[in-house]
Amino acid sequence: METSLTNQENTCTAFIRLDSYNCTACWECTEACPNDVIDKSFLFIGNTLVHEQVIISDPEKCAGCLKCKQACEFGAINIISNNT
Repeated sequence: METSLTNQENTCTAFIRLDSYNCTACWECTEACPNDVIDKSFLFIGNTLVHEQVIISDPEKCAGCLKCKQACEFGAINIISNNT
């Protein structure tokens, strides 16, 4: 059984989707985002850090500038296509 540390609410905005499997926690996207949409997430068990990745902290603030995508060298941020 696969366990996810994130849910749909903290992995997407109207413009981007985070891929937690590709996130290396380099934090480049958090620095690039001018609206503080992306934040750092840490999972501790006791005092031991067992996982870290980025999450969407406030999807409504995302303006779709894609600076986070440009900053990510690992393919952890994907553009959501509106082609329906």
